[in-house]
Amino acid sequence: MKRFGKLLALTAIVSVLGVSIPFQSFAASKTISSVTIYAGLEELESGESLPEETAFELKENSKGNYVYTNNSRYEVSGVEWITSESKEMTIGYEPKMKVELHATDSDEYAFKGGYQSSNVTVKGGTYVSASRSGSDTLYVTFKFKPIKGTYSSPDDAYWKDSGYGGARWSKVDNASDAYDVYLYRGSTVVKKVEGLKATSYNFYPYMTKAGTYSFKVRTVPYTESEKKYGKKSDWTESDEVYLPEEKVSDGSGQESGTPGTTGQVGWIKDGNNWYFKYPDGTYQKNNWAKINEKWYLFDSNGAMLTGWQQRNNLWYYMNDQGAMVTGWVVSNNKWYYLNPSTTTGVEGAMLTGWIAYNNKWYCTDASGAMLEGWRQVDGSWYYFYPGEGSKAVNTTIDGFPVDGNGVWHK
Repeated sequence: MKRFGKLLALTAIVSVLGVSIPFQSFAASKTISSVTIYAGLEELESGESLPEETAFELKENSKGNYVYTNNSRYEVSGVEWITSESKEMTIGYEPKMKVELHATDSDEYAFKGGYQSSNVTVKGGTYVSASRSGSDTLYVTFKFKPIKGTYSSPDDAYWKDSGYGGARWSKVDNASDAYDVYLYRGSTVVKKVEGLKATSYNFYPYMTKAGTYSFKVRTVPYTESEKKYGKKSDWTESDEVYLPEEKVSDGSGQESGTPGTTGQVGWIKDGNNWYFKYPDGTYQKNNWAKINEKWYLFDSNGAMLTGWQQRNNLWYYMNDQGAMVTGWVVSNNKWYYLNPSTTTGVEGAMLTGWIAYNNKWYCTDASGAMLEGWRQVDGSWYYFYPGEGSKAVNTTIDGFPVDGNGVWHK
């Protein structure tokens, strides 16, 4: 009986508590199992500082500088730079920020458990870490996408005080340390030097005519990462200098048409020409080179050749990218056949006379042009299908029969 009385008393207490405490306090809050943050940063120039935290919009569909969510269960309540706001940005740098998220209704939604890259997504950045403060606040640290921007121009471009042709310019901090430099005589470009890892260049060997000279210089990306995120700066132009006839250069010291860059290797473009530079500083010149499984031909100055080229009394055809062509090629509305074999004859050399191809016979004249229509070869008449070029055999063409060898007999 005493035990039963205690049970009744306990039941009464629970009943009273149930009336005095709101119902929702017993309801389990819904877990915010994943988080998505949208972040954006306005384009900066190299050397600029980060925008103030107050410059960030925290609402959906913002533009420029923003951090927001589009979820009704939680919202951004504040942002804080981890990277110092006074730090000067460089192209490719990833500034770091901490975002404070709050549950919009802490009675209904809660941050529970762990948050990491698997359940935290940052659109416009990369997740770094996350930590909770109670069940209603979550802090997420992330890195913005690498800084994209335009390099600053050199502050000054000037000629060396003594002599002629000594171009100088100021170094650009927080940049690639690579520059394009163009020499002008009046409004005509005389020499282009691209991707130069220096802040000076001697243009005198290219000042071979009297006239007024100037140069322009700009900062450019150099590494693959810099090329991905950085843009070339505006040009900085030097003063003009007049070169009299008696002081013109005789051209000594020119780089034989090869580009003046010192840091680049591999394919290098200078003006309208392409060159191939080896790590030891030498250039491929006056010979063939097999590069990435394709053959290229270079002249005595190292410039890559295109179009028809003759070597050792043999003709070759190089396409617009400089690669040697094999097989059939059309040029000036005529077809030519370039030896595709690496074991028989000379690879890539133009063939003349009879050609066996895909179980059919073709014939070219002395210039290598494919024959079409009725043509006499070695005293016999043959018919070659126009446009396609193969020899007709065992058939009748315009009432004239040709035999199994393709010969027409009167």
